[in-house]
Amino acid sequence: MLMFIFGKQSKYRNLSVVVSINRPKFSRCALWNPNGTTFANSSIIGSNPGTVFVNINGTIHVTDRTSNRVQIWHNSSTNVTRTLTDDLVDPLGLIVSSNGDIFVDNGYINNQINKWTKNSTRSSIVTYFAGGRCYGLFIDENNTLYCSLNIHKVIKISLKIRGNMTETVAGTGTVGNTPNTLNWPRGIFVDINFDLYVADGNNNRIQKFLYGQTNGITVVGSGSTTPTFTLNGPSAILLDTDGYLFLVDQNNHRIIGSNADGYKCLVGCSGLAGSTASQLKNPYSMSFDNYGNIYVTDKDNGRVQMFTLTKNSCDTVATQAQTSFITSTLRQLTSSTSTTKQSKSLQINTGKISLFIL
Repeated sequence: MLMFIFGKQSKYRNLSVVVSINRPKFSRCALWNPNGTTFANSSIIGSNPGTVFVNINGTIHVTDRTSNRVQIWHNSSTNVTRTLTDDLVDPLGLIVSSNGDIFVDNGYINNQINKWTKNSTRSSIVTYFAGGRCYGLFIDENNTLYCSLNIHKVIKISLKIRGNMTETVAGTGTVGNTPNTLNWPRGIFVDINFDLYVADGNNNRIQKFLYGQTNGITVVGSGSTTPTFTLNGPSAILLDTDGYLFLVDQNNHRIIGSNADGYKCLVGCSGLAGSTASQLKNPYSMSFDNYGNIYVTDKDNGRVQMFTLTKNSCDTVATQAQTSFITSTLRQLTSSTSTTKQSKSLQINTGKISLFIL
């Protein structure tokens, strides 16, 4: 096996996969094509798509609120390969566990969360709740399911204990903009420390609740102690491998990301609503695939847009001399190892390039 690494230094992190969510590692120079391609239009996902979620196997899920269903594309297929309906009414939030179970908001009328096991056609009810619906769903590494309710709070329920009751972990159920209250929370994310991030939509901020704490810290938006972007109705939030935040700034029609240099706009950076390839109109959710591409539910345009990761390195391209050196070295190694079946490992450093032969 041959592996080329361009750069003075490479760093690998061995992460165990517990949750079926893509958290790519990006360099500070990462760039996405500002012009998106339409993955699915309103004929497939309706005129008001909700959540898009791409799991670690590349399977894409979208809640089609118009037709009361979930559309699924397996293995990067361009055609829908599975549709979930059952008794869904205007489904919004969605999350997929590592074993393939699909959890879907069914709270608009039914005040419940439904679950489909892998390949099942009928769902079961995970839990009921008194009012509200799950604008966002998330499963943490301890197999706990979180739901952000539009009645101004976030609840959780353990999936390991049958019949377990829900518990409020953020917000009070009363609208407010204090550290312990929320106003129409939407997307949520729980990191490996079990800290909870909430897109506090109508407060125009992202709140971080440290594990076990009921007072949130504003990390982005209104009330933040660090000057960042002014948000307007943030609706989704993701973290990459290094814990940097990416979010949907819904009413500003854009996607914002962060790195060691701070926050910057990635997509829809004119701030103007529109339907061209470079524009969004009230986007609702986003998801990374395992290549780092961004999928966005472009809600008011009735489509899912995909923005390709075009650059993920700050290093320069190898020079012709370095490339010639590698080619020559490979020929010599191939010749010298062709007569033995033993595995060999060799590392050659050429300044900015490392070559590994295994």
